[in-house]
Amino acid sequence: MSFHARILAVLLAATTQSAFASDGTISFKGELLDSTCVVTVNGATSTVTLPKLSAAMLKTAKNIAGQTGFNIHLSACTGKTTTAAAFFESGPGVDPLTSNVRSTGTAKFVQLQLVDFEGKAIKAGDVDQIAPTSRVTKAASGDTILPYAVQYVATGEATAGTVEGIVTYSINYQ
Repeated sequence: MSFHARILAVLLAATTQSAFASDGTISFKGELLDSTCVVTVNGATSTVTLPKLSAAMLKTAKNIAGQTGFNIHLSACTGKTTTAAAFFESGPGVDPLTSNVRSTGTAKFVQLQLVDFEGKAIKAGDVDQIAPTSRVTKAASGDTILPYAVQYVATGEATAGTVEGIVTYSINYQ
């Protein structure tokens, strides 16, 4: 091996070692529950249709309109947990700045805001969305309704067009 090749090998080995230096540790915690339920939205379909409204109702950022209720139905529940709530997850369908569902439709400056059964806005992806007051006690019969709503929310002066969005959810049992 030539002199230059040896020096290059030593330098390469030195930089490779520093690239793999340990910076810390990450701890993970989880829990597996014995509870499961069969889950449906509004009986069978997972599409919630909001009313057709004038874009003029959403002239200014944070204006809301068209609140539409939907139910997440739990049935054939098993296990020992006594309460349940939906957790609306962050993801590609959620705006990280507003925590609302992004619209992929043709209307501009409008998003979809999720609302709990107390009328409070839900921030998708925020762990605080499942407060003790938003939990529903599972019925002894095994059939439980988790009531929610969705509404249009302006991010500016909304324009006419279609509004469509998708959010992922999971059921949180306790």
